[in-house]
Amino acid sequence: MISLETRLHLGLALALTAVIGSAWWIGHIALHHSSESVIYSRLEHDAEGLLGSLRSGHGHLHVAARHLTPVYNQPLSGHYFVVEDDQGNRLRSRSLWDEDLDTRALAPGETAAWRAAGPDRQSLLVWAGGYRLDAHLLTLTIAEDVSEFDTEIDFFERLFALLAIGGLALSLVLQRLIVQRAFTSLRPLYRDIERLEHGRAGTLTEQVPPEILPLVRKFNRLLERFGQRLERSRTAAGNLAHALKGPLTLLRQQLAADTLALDAEQRQGLLDQVERLRQIAERQLRRARLAGAGGAALYFEPEEELPVLARLLERMHAPKRLHIVLHSELSGPLAVDREDMLELLGNLLDNACKWAESEVRATLSTADNELLIRVEDDGPGCAEAALATLTERGLRLDEQVSGHGLGLAIVREIVEGYGGRLAFSRAALGGLCAEAWLALEHPTSDRAPRSA
Repeated sequence: MISLETRLHLGLALALTAVIGSAWWIGHIALHHSSESVIYSRLEHDAEGLLGSLRSGHGHLHVAARHLTPVYNQPLSGHYFVVEDDQGNRLRSRSLWDEDLDTRALAPGETAAWRAAGPDRQSLLVWAGGYRLDAHLLTLTIAEDVSEFDTEIDFFERLFALLAIGGLALSLVLQRLIVQRAFTSLRPLYRDIERLEHGRAGTLTEQVPPEILPLVRKFNRLLERFGQRLERSRTAAGNLAHALKGPLTLLRQQLAADTLALDAEQRQGLLDQVERLRQIAERQLRRARLAGAGGAALYFEPEEELPVLARLLERMHAPKRLHIVLHSELSGPLAVDREDMLELLGNLLDNACKWAESEVRATLSTADNELLIRVEDDGPGCAEAALATLTERGLRLDEQVSGHGLGLAIVREIVEGYGGRLAFSRAALGGLCAEAWLALEHPTSDRAPRSA
């Protein structure tokens, strides 16, 4: 797709070329016509003067010498005439020397003008007219060499062509500057698009040229609708989880009661299914709490989000009095969706908090355009033999047993969505260490660690 700026440049270049070329061609025709008209008019006047000097006697034509311009007696002077009557008599100017002119027989009152090659390779303008002198019919042909005149005209036309080309080039340069200046009015819009991409804005500026203002307004309305739909979806998920949590708790209590006539296997099967539904409700509640009120497609700001996340986890696990430390070695926003990051971190940290004795640590860093999230706890950890199983089956462990598997299905989906990988190992604190690598669109520069 050709850019608008390129189209404007091409369109104006073609238009200017057509206009200047047409002007040059019209000027060329007008200049030649005007100049030749002047010369033909002078030749006609010379012919009338020559006609007045003609004499006819004894069957011959002659010109009174005192009335003849000397230039017609100078050989190859560039001024020539030929007079021819209906009897075949022919009178030539001495300037023709041994050369002759092509003539045309014309009736009285008839005229003609043309170009012809003359003596000594001269370029002639020829004018001829038919006359009646006494009883004779005459055709008077008079010519003038215009070689030098043509040279001057050609020089002027070449000069005009060079000026036209220079004017065209200057016009194109000025037009390019004007178009570029016009497009600078879109820079605020470009900045807002970049800020929107990095999660620093929710709408685009409307301080734009009137031609694209309707498009910007429609885009802003679309962003607003997406934000509203996202907020409604989060609210609906939270409301559904709240609606399910109460009845499921009551159902679990009733199934656990000894008064219900069920054998142990049936009771345990029903309890497992109710527990599974309860975990789903808890997961949706956690997602709604962690997502907060963020807009659509906002990037993750570690400096703003990590302290809030740490306080939320401390309140959720207040009875354990955990010491939660979140380190960020990043500056600026991360090229990952805010809700995805909150959900991923929230599930890993909630899992660590559940098993931790007193301390949970998380570190965010980058290497080779990848984001590394490391979460550790000081809990009982996991046996070495089970670590491989945990890695392979993390997608479904939360549906089978409680513990470190809770929320790992969501974590695995998010990590795979970013083309990353998830691994588990023994933590330096003694518990479990979960590491998630996510591919980033843009590298994030490192800076001094920040704790939350």
